[in-house]
Amino acid sequence: MRNVVTVWGTTLQSADELADFLTPVYDEDGEVIPSGFLTASGLEWVDEDFFEVHEVQDAEARADFFMYLENEYAMNATLDRKEWPEKLTEEIGKYPHVILLYGNESRYGPINEKLFDLTEGGQEKDSPLVLLAKLVFETEER
Repeated sequence: MRNVVTVWGTTLQSADELADFLTPVYDEDGEVIPSGFLTASGLEWVDEDFFEVHEVQDAEARADFFMYLENEYAMNATLDRKEWPEKLTEEIGKYPHVILLYGNESRYGPINEKLFDLTEGGQEKDSPLVLLAKLVFETEER
């Protein structure tokens, strides 16, 4: 099964700012206004069951995050830590939080399949969101 994990850095400092950025808003007619995350990422919709936020403000938290990423997502995969983009490991220290959004192409149907098409240059210049990595790997489907 083909899998994708995207790692986004965000410059938002407080938990309140981050929550506001991630939460969609509804207008007077009950129509949803996309969240700041969706707008900044260029995505129209994501399955939020495959969405995580991690605090990475210090070296220990970043090391824990990388261990989590390696154990949780690269397990039983053809993805080696040495293959992670340099931008991820070099620039993660600039961001207090990272957002993981993942998807796959399973026999049961795709999840967040638009992630496979993302490119790093797709975000706005002054956006509080930066795509640090897109990790694509294969796992055996069970």
